[in-house]
Amino acid sequence: MPWRSETLWSALARRYVISLGAVMLFLQAPLTFAQSDDWRLEKTDQGIKVYSRVVADSSIRAVKGEVAINTDVDSAVNLLASVERRPSWDEMCAEAYLVASPAADVEQIYVHHDLPWPVKDRDMIMEVKWHRDDESGVATMHGRAITNGVPEYSDRVRVHKSVNSWVITPLAAGGISLAAEMHADPAGPIPAWLLNWLSVEAPITTLQKIKGILEKQVP
Repeated sequence: MPWRSETLWSALARRYVISLGAVMLFLQAPLTFAQSDDWRLEKTDQGIKVYSRVVADSSIRAVKGEVAINTDVDSAVNLLASVERRPSWDEMCAEAYLVASPAADVEQIYVHHDLPWPVKDRDMIMEVKWHRDDESGVATMHGRAITNGVPEYSDRVRVHKSVNSWVITPLAAGGISLAAEMHADPAGPIPAWLLNWLSVEAPITTLQKIKGILEKQVP
C-alpha cells in the first residue's frame, strides 16, 4: 500500500494544499489593483520568504514570494518563459501551450491545472509580457488573465481575474534574486480564508522547485 507512511486523508490534504495554492500563485498588466502598501511576512522556509497584503475590495490577499538562487538571469528567464517546461515547476499543471503571439514580446498561453476531487479543475488564458533592462540587467514579466483565445470546457472553471509579475534581479555577489507577486480570484466556491492560507504554502513549494532546477544546471 502506498499510504503506509501517511494516512490517505493526510496525503489528499497535502495535495489539496499544494494544488489550490498553486492556482492562487500561478494562475497568472502590472499589478495595478488597489492595495495597501504594507507587506506582512507570513513565513520563511529554506531561504524563501512569503509575504501577503490586503487588496482593496477583495477578500483574497495579494502574495509575494522571494528567493535567492545561484544562477544567472538568462537561465531563469529561459525556464520561466518556456511553456513546455512549466510542468517541471508547476506541480498541478496538466497542460500548457502557446495560443498566440500578438507581438514580439507578448505571448498568450493556455494553462490547465488538475485539482483533486472535489475541487473542479481550473484553467485560464494568460497574456504575458517580458522585458529586459539593458542597464541594470533586471528581467521582468507581467501577466494577466484574458477572456478570449480558447473555448471554455464544461469540466473546468475558467479563471478571468488574475494578475502576476516576476522580477529577476542579478546580485552583485553573484546569482539572482527571484521575486513573484500575484493576486488571483479562482472563480469558484473555495473559501477566501482557505485560499489565503494555502497561498502561503504554495509559493514555498514552487520556488523550491524553481531553485532546485536552476541550481542543478550550474556547472
